[in-house]
Amino acid sequence: MTTQLHDHPTTILLIRHGQTDWNAAGRWQGHMDIPLNEMGRAQASALAQRLADWPIQAVYSSDLKRAAMTAVPLATALNQQPIFDPIWRERNVGDFAGLTGSEARQKYPGVWDAMQHGLLNPPNGEDYVALRKRAVAAFERVREQHENEMVAVVSHGGILSHVIAHVLEIPVDRYGRFRLSGNAGLSIIEIDQQHGQRLSLLNDTSHLTQNGLAHPNRRETQNI
Repeated sequence: MTTQLHDHPTTILLIRHGQTDWNAAGRWQGHMDIPLNEMGRAQASALAQRLADWPIQAVYSSDLKRAAMTAVPLATALNQQPIFDPIWRERNVGDFAGLTGSEARQKYPGVWDAMQHGLLNPPNGEDYVALRKRAVAAFERVREQHENEMVAVVSHGGILSHVIAHVLEIPVDRYGRFRLSGNAGLSIIEIDQQHGQRLSLLNDTSHLTQNGLAHPNRRETQNI
C-alpha cells in the first residue's frame, strides 16, 4: 500500500545552540548576543553532519548569534537558507545577564529566597508565564505551517524547555522536571492523529560524543 502524505507525522527537531564562552563560564546570557566559541563551532559542524541527509524542509532559528551560528552550517548542508525569527530568542534574563549563578545569588538574595519549584524571576526580566506563552506561540506557528513535514528549530535551553514542557503538559509552576544539560543537543517532537503530540528524543548529544566534543558524564548548565 502506498503511504499517503497524511500518514507521516509532523516532526519538529528542537536544537539547542552550540557552546559559548559564557556557557563554559556558567554566565546567564538571555538576550546578550554572545557568539559561539571554538568548541561551539565544532559542535555546530557535527550537528550539521548528523542531520545532512534528513528530510528537513526548513530551518528556523533565533536571531541571536549563538543560535544563528549553529543554524547556518545545518542549513548550508541542506542547501537551504535559515529563517531567523526573534520569537525563538532566549528568555530575557534582565539584571542577571552576564552574571554567574553565584554572582546573581549574592547580588539578588531576595530572588532566591522567593524561589519555589526552581522558578527564578530575574529583576527586569521575562517571567515564566510570559516565556511559556511565547514558546507555545512559536511552536504552534511552526507546527501549523509545516503539517506532515520535518523542520528544524535552533534555539536556546530556556525557551526550548518550555516548548517541551508544553508538549508534555507540565504546568509552568512545575518547571525543572527535566534538563537540557548539554549544548547542541537534539530533541524531537512528533505529532500525528493517533498519538497527538509526543516527545521522542530529549537533548541527544551522540553526534558530539562520537567526535570528542562532549563529556557524557559532565553536567553542563542548561542556561541561559
